[in-house]
Order: sequence, then C-alpha cells, then structure tokens
Amino acid sequence: MQERLKYLIIYIFILIFIIGCNEGLAPMNESQKSYLNGILVFQGGKVAWPKDSVIAIRVAAFKNYPFSGSSGIMQEILNGNAYFTVESLPLYVDSASFSIEITSLPVLLKYIGVAQQLDSNILDQRVIGVYSETGNNTQPSSIFIEEGKTYNIRIVIDFNNLPPQPSILVKQHNTSAHAKQKLII
Repeated sequence: MQERLKYLIIYIFILIFIIGCNEGLAPMNESQKSYLNGILVFQGGKVAWPKDSVIAIRVAAFKNYPFSGSSGIMQEILNGNAYFTVESLPLYVDSASFSIEITSLPVLLKYIGVAQQLDSNILDQRVIGVYSETGNNTQPSSIFIEEGKTYNIRIVIDFNNLPPQPSILVKQHNTSAHAKQKLII
C-alpha cells in the first residue's frame, strides 16, 4: 500500500510539473531568434598576420562597457553579460565570418571586440579589433539588438594599429616578434 502511495505522489508531482511548464522549456521559434553576424577583414591579408603567438581568434560582444576593475571582462562573462564565439575563427586568412545568437532581448551591446589568444592559457589574450561605425578603432560603437532580427557588422583588424586595450591591462607579453599587451578575459 505504501509503495502504491509513493508512486502516486511521484506521478502527481511529475504531472503537475509537466502541466506547469506550459511550453516553458520549448525552444524559441526561429522568427524570434536574433543574430549578430559579421565579417572580420584582416588589413594586408593573410601575410600581415603575426608569425607567432596566434592560438585562436574569437569575437565577444558585451552589454556593459567600460569594464570595471581588473576582473571586469571575466565578471561580465560569468554574469551572462557577454556573447561570444566559442570556437576559434579561422587563422591566417584574409577575412573570416562569424555568427553569434543573441538572447535576453532586446539588448544594447556596448562593446564588440575581437580577441587574439596568445598562448595555451585561455586567459592570455589581447584585443585586436573593435566594432566601430566610424572605422576609428579607438571609438567602439554600440548596437541595439531587437528580437527576431539579424544584424551584420564589419570589423577591420590591423595588426600594426591595434585598438586601445580595455582598462584592465595586467602586464606585457613578450614574443620574438615584438612586445604585446596582455589582458585577462
């Protein structure tokens, strides 16, 4: 008898849970999804890339900028205030495309940057490009993302004219080619 009562309670709990979800676990309709698509153009083409210290290239878009304190970028990622490409984009190419699904809409993305991973430590990165409507890499532009829309941007990366690093520089990273700035993300 107790065994039947136990199963009845579990069955009722599961039934209430399923009814209560009311499509809460259903995936978003494609027409509701929003994407930030873009192309990275590497000034000078593939021959302009540094000969060493390129492990990965990723794009990240942040809800907040400027970043606060020495852990600002990492804190933004951990708090869910950043969207980024998980896998590296192609290396040593003239251009590369990316696509990031944006959730929690609508949202204002205040800083969209391209980071170069310098070695096997995922935290050892530097910003090599930023989204700027004016083309001036010292003036990052914001973009407002609405539900159900796709946005296309272009970021030019000039390895000889890098954008200012976010205010969380921690030290210099030396390579055989030249000294490079390091930031923690």
